[in-house]
Amino acid sequence: MDVAASPSRRFAHGQAVVRQDEMSACLFLVRAGAVRLAALVPTGREVVVGVLGPGDLFGEAALLGRPSPVEARAVGRAEVQALPVAALRAVVERSPATGVELLRLAASRLHRTASALEEALAHDVPTRLSRRLCELARRHGVTDGAGVLLQLPLTQEDLGRMVGASRESVNRSLAALSSRGLVRTEGRRYVIPDLEALARASASGESSA
Repeated sequence: MDVAASPSRRFAHGQAVVRQDEMSACLFLVRAGAVRLAALVPTGREVVVGVLGPGDLFGEAALLGRPSPVEARAVGRAEVQALPVAALRAVVERSPATGVELLRLAASRLHRTASALEEALAHDVPTRLSRRLCELARRHGVTDGAGVLLQLPLTQEDLGRMVGASRESVNRSLAALSSRGLVRTEGRRYVIPDLEALARASASGESSA
């Protein structure tokens, strides 16, 4: 089977691509839109470990024959291509460079996950939120005359799961950022008037001021 010809599927907002603890024989490639990866931890709390965009891979547990440690759900409308592990093995045998690229993509996502966990321990909620908004804006934002529009339909609960904070803490942090003109909310969408200004504030810790 040709990996390039493997099927793509469109998912509606909130629809599950893979469920936690589910077995799969495929890796998955995000073709369009965004996919949220989250895990339910033993305390019963859901933790978001990443929001992936076009070109990102997930489902690496299939390579080990293990169940998925995370749940993957579409954020907005998303298109995802299933890449059967059996077909990937044949491709890698023919083209070792393809295997190297797959490892690079997987390592990149693991690095982003590790960075997010490190930030959760090292910074306060406003700084974590500012940095996550910068990351989301760079990966999923659209620039217009008003700044960078984050098109993903994210609730404050979603943002809280991404930064390890309560909805109330996220609400207070957003209000503080808004009062400084660093973030503007439009319903469930967020506008960052000056992305570099928000990035400078988060880097210096001024977002918690």
